[in-house]
Amino acid sequence: MTTRDALPSGIVTPLVTFLTADGDPDAAAMRVLIDAQLSAGIHGLLAVGSTGELGSLTPARRARSVEVVVDATAGRAPVWAGVAGLGTDEAVTAARDAVAAGADAVLVLPPLFFDSSDSELERHFSLVADAVAVPVVAYDVPPRTPRKLPAGVIARLAEAGALRGVKDSSGDLTAGRLMVEAVSGVPGFRTYIGSEITIDAAFALGFDGIVPGFANVLPAPAVALFDAHRDGRVDADAVQRYLRLFEVLRIVLDGAGGPAAAINALKVGAAHALGLPVSPVAEPFTPPTEEFAAQIRRIVDMIDGA
Repeated sequence: MTTRDALPSGIVTPLVTFLTADGDPDAAAMRVLIDAQLSAGIHGLLAVGSTGELGSLTPARRARSVEVVVDATAGRAPVWAGVAGLGTDEAVTAARDAVAAGADAVLVLPPLFFDSSDSELERHFSLVADAVAVPVVAYDVPPRTPRKLPAGVIARLAEAGALRGVKDSSGDLTAGRLMVEAVSGVPGFRTYIGSEITIDAAFALGFDGIVPGFANVLPAPAVALFDAHRDGRVDADAVQRYLRLFEVLRIVLDGAGGPAAAINALKVGAAHALGLPVSPVAEPFTPPTEEFAAQIRRIVDMIDGA
């Protein structure tokens, strides 16, 4: 798969990870999810990103999750794998494991424990890129890392060929616009946005693609938004259907933190849309209650039937 094929323009779904009662990836359920995504026209898939519980799964289960997604996708779309480590050595090992499992590209976080200088960040991503023969995409997600990735760091790594893309999940549209401009002269470099509240504005800001968690539940509106932009149209209905999914994030799950509630909402919503049972979440996340799940289902039914 070429770099361009591995890093498509359009919608890359950050898949939830359906789990068995034992906490292993549920291959049968993941196949149903992936078939539905590809039938809806999704352009790429991300295994074990933040939505896929990257921060909770063991390294072995992350690698197995990538294998499951690659096997179910069967070459029909590129598969990215989330990669993280407290330091660079762990990230290199995780990246190699992901590639061995069949990933077409790796989405790499900066070091997670210590803050790093600009030159240390550049060394981190360069060492990961040197260790694998697939495109490396930087994952800029300040809520989960010591700091935001500077546009200058991304641009220098892009110009050096160490980075082939970036996923900006900062939610800072001004910084995102400046970052897109900073890499605009690098041929083939891809920019993606992960803050999906701005899904309808991302392409106008110059981003090549979107990585929207809500596409797990309703992929068709996300694809419709991309198609409309490509054709020079505005699909107001798709925008409204997609944005109404944010109602699921307002449902309270007693005992759960924000990430656990959000991931549970996506897993319950996706499972309901696909006719699957509710999936467990990895420890230490609070599992969904029946009341929580029922409220999520009502929202999905209301939007899907609109």
